[in-house]
Amino acid sequence: MSARMPERQTSRALLIGSSRFSNQDLHDLPAVVNNVQALAEALTDPTLGGFDQSGCRMLTDPTTQQIGDQLHAVVDEALDTLVLYYAGHGVLSQRGDLFLAIEGTDPDSRRVHYSGVPMEWFRSALADSPAHNRILILDCCFSGHAAQAMSGTASAVSGKLDIRGTYTLASAPAHQTAVAPVGAQFTAFTGELLNTLRQGVPGGGRLLTLGEIYPALTRALLASGMPRPQRLGTDLADHIALTRNRAYRPATSPAAKPRQASDSRRSATVPSRRVTQEQDPKVAAEFHAAMLEGYRKAKKELNYNAAYFLKMVQEVGGLEAARRLIRASSVSSGFTTLWEKGRLDLAVEAVVLQDRFAGLFTDEEIEIARDRLAAYGYHLPAQTS
Repeated sequence: MSARMPERQTSRALLIGSSRFSNQDLHDLPAVVNNVQALAEALTDPTLGGFDQSGCRMLTDPTTQQIGDQLHAVVDEALDTLVLYYAGHGVLSQRGDLFLAIEGTDPDSRRVHYSGVPMEWFRSALADSPAHNRILILDCCFSGHAAQAMSGTASAVSGKLDIRGTYTLASAPAHQTAVAPVGAQFTAFTGELLNTLRQGVPGGGRLLTLGEIYPALTRALLASGMPRPQRLGTDLADHIALTRNRAYRPATSPAAKPRQASDSRRSATVPSRRVTQEQDPKVAAEFHAAMLEGYRKAKKELNYNAAYFLKMVQEVGGLEAARRLIRASSVSSGFTTLWEKGRLDLAVEAVVLQDRFAGLFTDEEIEIARDRLAAYGYHLPAQTS
C-alpha cells in the first residue's frame, strides 16, 4: 500500500484543452489554454513532478483526427502510468452519452454524436492500455458521466493486490455543469487542482497521491461554492502519486527524556500497558471484532462494501491491519469514502482512539490517528466508561 511516483521513462500524459467554439451555443473558454500549460508544468516539474517533458503531450483546440492519433500513440507508449486530461465543454446526446466538444461541435443533443468526441474513445483507450495505472481527469460539464462509463474498467482490476487500476476524477456530478469564472486565469476545478499540486497537502505523505488530492480538492471547491468533484477508483489506485508533496514535513520525534533509576527498575518488572494488552487475547479479539463491526455497519448503513479492507483484516488480523492503515503514507480510499459520506466515526482511526483500545497502540500511532481525523474535520465525542 506504499505510495509511489510514476516511472518517468514509461509513463505518458496527454492533456487536451478546447477553448474556441464556432457554435454560438458554446461560449469560448480562454482559461482552458492556461489549464493545459500549467498542468503540464506541474506534472513535469524537475523537482516535484512525476513525468518527463517528452512524455507529456499537449493539444489545444485540436481536431478529432489529432485527438485520435495522440490517444493511439500514448496508449501504445505508456507502460507504467497513463494520464488523460480534457478541459472544455461536455455535451450530452439524446441517449445521455457524454461527448467532449471541440471547435466545430454542434451541441444539439440530436446531432452532437456527429461532431463531438465520444467519451467512449477515452474509455476504450484506457481499457486497452497496458499501463499499470490509468488516470482520467475531466474538467467539463456533466463530467460525472465519466465515472459511470469507466466503472467496467475499474471493476476489472479491483481485485489486484498491487498498485494497478483506473482512477477517474471529474469536475462535476453527472447532471451538473462545471464552472469557468469569466476572466479567471484557470477554470475553477483545474485551478484548485493546480493549487493542490503546487502547494501540497499539509500533514500528507512525502508523495502527493490521488487519495490525498481528492479530499483537498473537494474541500477547496465546496468552500468556494463550486460543484463537488466526483471520483471513481480502485482501492489501490488511490496510492498513485502525480507529484511530490511540497507541504510534506517529516515527523519530528520528541527529545527523549532522561530515564530515572526508579523508572528503569519499574520497567524491568512491570510491563507497559501496550504490551500487556497486546498479549491479552480478549482485548485483541475485541479490537478485531470492532474492526469487523465497522465494516458491517458501512455495508448496511452506507451501502459501501470495503472489500479490500475486509480482506486485509481477515488475512493479517484487525490489529495489524489497523497499524498498516495508520502508518500508510496516504489516507486510504475507504477513509475518503467515509469522509464523503460523513461517517468518519466508522473509520479505523476512530476505532483506534476508543479508550478501551488505546493501550494497544503507540503514542505515535494514536497521534497519527487523532491528527488525521482532525484534519478532515472530525473530533471524537466524549467517551464514557
